[in-house]
Amino acid sequence: MDNDAALRKIPDLKPVRIYLPIKNNNQRYRTQAVYKSVAPPRFELRFQPGTLPLDNLDIKKNCLVNVDFGGPNISMEASIASVSPQTLNMTAEELVSHAQMREFFRVDTVTEMISKSFQPEFFHSQGQSWAIRGSTIDISGNGILAAFSEKPPADELVRLEISLPTRESQIIKILAKPVRTQQVEDDQWETAYYFQHISSEDRDRIIGCCLEIQRQFLRLKVDAAN
Repeated sequence: MDNDAALRKIPDLKPVRIYLPIKNNNQRYRTQAVYKSVAPPRFELRFQPGTLPLDNLDIKKNCLVNVDFGGPNISMEASIASVSPQTLNMTAEELVSHAQMREFFRVDTVTEMISKSFQPEFFHSQGQSWAIRGSTIDISGNGILAAFSEKPPADELVRLEISLPTRESQIIKILAKPVRTQQVEDDQWETAYYFQHISSEDRDRIIGCCLEIQRQFLRLKVDAAN
């Protein structure tokens, strides 16, 4: 599928996730916007007021845009043609389609979590138990991406305790496996976890939370259309 054909599949006012390049920083700024077609390969991304880091945005570098279709996702590199306070005018440069057949849709959300050693203290390879506090970056029914101020163990099962950002606070306890860990700043690490064991009830709670967050974000469609 070429760039133009893939872009035509994206409906107007479709919520997308975008990773923006920041001046003098290798870390990308993650936020959300809605898509508006112009004339492929050109398109617009519209943002809520105050969302765009205009003063720190590096317009010389490409952005990464991810579109979730509830099954296969589309990810593309796009250059920034022009900027206004709530809009980026973009040009698709390189498009990559990839299937995530077993992946539930994923939403951005920040909430508290704790990663703990799985084995009792006398079984642990280091001879001691451990616990690291962090926060989620995004969450799905299959896993999470989390941020920590210190490097978490990268090769062992962990127990996660996640505080779901729902009206009635719920703490979900899950056995998880780290998939990848990377250092993004001097004192910040990001780790992707796959849920190794989770009850059907807790998975339903997480998916319900994702749906609630998505409904809140979809209201952006109305704001962007006005």
